[in-house]
Amino acid sequence: MPRNETVINVFVASPSDVSEERKALESVVHELNKTWSKNLNLRLDLIKWETDVHPGIGAYSQDVINEQINDEYDVFIAMFWGRVGSPTHKAKSGTLEEFNRAYRKYASDKNSVDIMVYFKDQPLPPSKIDYEQLKNIQELKIELGEKGSLYWIFENTEDFESLLRTHLSKVAQKWSSKYSSVNHGSSKTLEIAKIEETESLDDIDEYGLLDFTEIYEDRMFDMTSALAAMAEATEKIGHQFNRRTEEINALKEAGEHSDPKKARRVIKLSSDDMERYSEIMELQIRLTARSREEAFDALSKALSVYVDFKGEENSTDLNDLEDSLIFMRDAACGTIEGVSGFRETVANLPRLTIQLNKAKRRAVKVLDTVLEEVDTTVSSSNDVLKIINELKNEQRI
Repeated sequence: MPRNETVINVFVASPSDVSEERKALESVVHELNKTWSKNLNLRLDLIKWETDVHPGIGAYSQDVINEQINDEYDVFIAMFWGRVGSPTHKAKSGTLEEFNRAYRKYASDKNSVDIMVYFKDQPLPPSKIDYEQLKNIQELKIELGEKGSLYWIFENTEDFESLLRTHLSKVAQKWSSKYSSVNHGSSKTLEIAKIEETESLDDIDEYGLLDFTEIYEDRMFDMTSALAAMAEATEKIGHQFNRRTEEINALKEAGEHSDPKKARRVIKLSSDDMERYSEIMELQIRLTARSREEAFDALSKALSVYVDFKGEENSTDLNDLEDSLIFMRDAACGTIEGVSGFRETVANLPRLTIQLNKAKRRAVKVLDTVLEEVDTTVSSSNDVLKIINELKNEQRI
């Protein structure tokens, strides 16, 4: 039977260096629409110049895009990495010109558009570094701050996807509430489309809130266990290695007067210790990375369907998620201190034999990877904790 569906127009603007993130945005929107279209009668319509602009003639090329898009959107998303793009007649880039138009729309009516700006914080390949473009990026961040805009920073495409799910869920909740409380014709760009109801949008059953929460809790347990195993292994080898280090340094100071057999024995034991430690850590890194990705993916999906639920019970669920996330984040922070200290110890070992040097190089590489993984975990946790806190504050209103 026929039903009404709220359509929210989302315009995406970005330079060419974030093509992967544009693909990720399209994927997330498609994923969310499968749930929202059936459960909330709400759908996001993604507007991109690649699919919504046709060849034409204007004052300049960006003017053609502006005329065809005509600012007919409810949500404006901009993404940046190492460049703002090529200059136009009116701005430092087409993306910035599009942002300026969106900001003017917001300034004239704060309820007319949601503006979401993201910056990718990942090292650039040397061949892609343009210092003038990087300068423009920094100036844009300053400008956004002066305009009172809160932008978000992400480290990789996976983190960006998680942020999008939760942020778009909040936007959807806002527009859904607005639609339910005002006359259908009060918004200029919000569309109400009548579509035919079908029995199912998918051939398979869709996961719900409880499914995502269960997956999240299982992966969180795996991740916390892996972090604990890394901390335990680091502490154990640390005590053992302190003795080895003292012996090696003593042999180094003794020089030609040292016992060669004893020196070889100590060096071999130290090398073997590091090799075993590296094997343990490499396994735990793989477990942690996989568990982290699955946990935060499930958590972001769980938060995305929270728009279906209201009430005190929902608030309690958010508190439980928050507590488990804080516990895991604190465990990760505790791992950083021990791993950082041991990494410095290993890096400062003298170059004595090829066996020791290889074991040392492997261990340092492993420890650097551990620190990167833990830092990503802490950063992702803090981002999600902010979102949970915002959801809790909205429930109190």
